[in-house]
Amino acid sequence: MAGINNSNFVKKFKVGLAVLGGFNADKKANEAALKSLKRGRREFVFENPLKEIEKELVSALDSYGKIAVNVRASSIDGYVSVAKICEEYDVLLEINAHCRQPEFMEIGAGQSLLFNQEKLLNIVEKCSKYCDVSVKIRGGLNLDYSSLSEKLFSSAFILHVDAMIPGGGADYNLIKEISAFGNVIGNNSVKDINTARKMIESGAKLVSLARAVIKNERIFDELLEDDILSLPIEVI
Repeated sequence: MAGINNSNFVKKFKVGLAVLGGFNADKKANEAALKSLKRGRREFVFENPLKEIEKELVSALDSYGKIAVNVRASSIDGYVSVAKICEEYDVLLEINAHCRQPEFMEIGAGQSLLFNQEKLLNIVEKCSKYCDVSVKIRGGLNLDYSSLSEKLFSSAFILHVDAMIPGGGADYNLIKEISAFGNVIGNNSVKDINTARKMIESGAKLVSLARAVIKNERIFDELLEDDILSLPIEVI
């Protein structure tokens, strides 16, 4: 959740993996964020993005051992710069191929990467030389998700899948489809034990929550009361 999910926010919750961001890693991405702010979106805008991203990461590490940093950039160099920081602190880099705000799509970031797969695969391959890489992707698009997932998993450690269905709800079949190729974090419409378990039963190794946390700050405690959701996991 850009503009919300920083270290101060995630420290309030008991989670297995804290995903910070989305953060903007280069000048064009920062400019896109400023444009987005003008129409009422919440964004993180840093004068020195790399320095501030590192600061947020270090702050979160005070509370969690497992951190991912979700990043948007207009250039491959922007992602690689953050990957080098992630290598230093032994955390994951998450490539944001998910954001559908027009300001970011226009600079070739976010969801637009799903339609420029050569660039996306190049980003993941180069960043994976420095640290483990997650890729946040969006469902509900006219894409061959099996083909894309197979290609991404040649370099990516995990795919964070927003299994959205246009109009509402989560596509559990998409989670099952992508999970056949590697580690998946299931996202979308997770709001209670039943919906979280559906993600796990569909093949996801982890589930992620965003706006449901704003509505109920105890939701992670409630999920961890479940026998399945509280189990340790193994990723390969």
